[in-house]
Amino acid sequence: MRRQLDDVASETRSMKKVLIVTYVFPPMAAVGGQRLVNFCKFLPEYGWEPVVLTVQGGTNSAWDESPLADIPNVKIYRTRTFEPLQQWEARQRGNKPQAKSTTETPTISTAPAASGQSFLSSIKRTVRLALSVPDHAIFWVPLGFATGKRVIREEKIDAVFSSSPPVSAHLLASALAHSAKLPHIVDFRDLWTLNHAYPLRRYPEAFVRYDRFWERRVLSRAAHVTTASPGFSSQMESHLDGRLASRVTTITNGFDYREVDLTKDFTTPGSHDTMRFFYAGSLYGEFNPIFFLECLQSWMTQDQIDPTSVQVDFYGNSDRDYSILVERLGLTGRVTFHGFKSRKELLPLFPQADCLLLFLGFGEQYATVIPAKVFDYLAAGTEILALAPAGVSTGLIEKYNAGSALHTSDREKLIATLRQLYQKWKTNKDRKRMFRHIPEIDRRQLTGELAKLLDRMTAQG
Repeated sequence: MRRQLDDVASETRSMKKVLIVTYVFPPMAAVGGQRLVNFCKFLPEYGWEPVVLTVQGGTNSAWDESPLADIPNVKIYRTRTFEPLQQWEARQRGNKPQAKSTTETPTISTAPAASGQSFLSSIKRTVRLALSVPDHAIFWVPLGFATGKRVIREEKIDAVFSSSPPVSAHLLASALAHSAKLPHIVDFRDLWTLNHAYPLRRYPEAFVRYDRFWERRVLSRAAHVTTASPGFSSQMESHLDGRLASRVTTITNGFDYREVDLTKDFTTPGSHDTMRFFYAGSLYGEFNPIFFLECLQSWMTQDQIDPTSVQVDFYGNSDRDYSILVERLGLTGRVTFHGFKSRKELLPLFPQADCLLLFLGFGEQYATVIPAKVFDYLAAGTEILALAPAGVSTGLIEKYNAGSALHTSDREKLIATLRQLYQKWKTNKDRKRMFRHIPEIDRRQLTGELAKLLDRMTAQG
């Protein structure tokens, strides 16, 4: 027994440590947190012990502590943050700061001042802009630095890994890594100034230059860059005059197969009587269900579909109230918005659905985006209907023969697709509803790719 304990202690001492710097982390129930939790869960299998530096509190729209149960042995250091802009917006709404919607690409309304606007209003707007560059978490950088320095010293950290959004995590991690002379891997779940939503911020040119300065500073110091999409990687490889070309790797999101039983049939009583459409995740901006719902109503009217034979369920946060639209379309009782549900509650619902919905708008700027839900959908083995431009997400759906995609807002084409899906459902109501294993999207395997990068970066000194 004594020898076994010595062997365990020796193995623990020989394991390298990586400091993961991220604003988004449980109990924040943001989709980006899943990526970090899974890295923490599987890195020890590859000889790396994760140590997390994140915020205490922070701003988010939903909270769920349950993912922390999957990483009970991971050390998590939480530091204070200061977010005056979020607090100001909350006071304007009469809500608490955590009422802000959760998205991977948060934006702020920074429209140009109207003509005739007072000088004082212009000053206020400039101050608001200054507090939003590069994002609302900028004051976490100085507040987290001292704790980060202590953690690096006391934990004997070997490498630093940071993930965004918000990109302030990269500023903090870069400063810590540079100070301690450690390799820094910059991870983009969404891009920085190349973000598809970046133009919506409408920053004045001076603020854009300032933002790009810090982006160049972080990336020039980085040992390596990872992204969650091959499309993002292509953009980064050509960014900054191609100086990153040899330092970019794609590590997509994936699915943790330890969360499900691949032998279980999730068919529920009465599930054959209604065709069920299912959407998981936030609805915001162009990622909204308006076009789908309008076409759904047209199809049901044209084909005189029994309303009780169709059900559409949305799970997640939304930036608007769609109840008036649903009522106007005559879909009340057939379309339900359930709000946020924990991942544990959602997972069994994926295979139970008859069609999983993906809304990415139709703009070419969204072609490189892969929402994390795509991997949940692929693992569920359920038909996917994507309204999205031709790109990486629709490419994955095609690669795994997982469904169909519409690349333009062609109403008649979507109505015809809904008709085909309905007929397919009617002839296959008794299908088994089970998850399927796809090795390439297994989170354990994807974490192994990160471990290889960490090994290489630390071996280079």
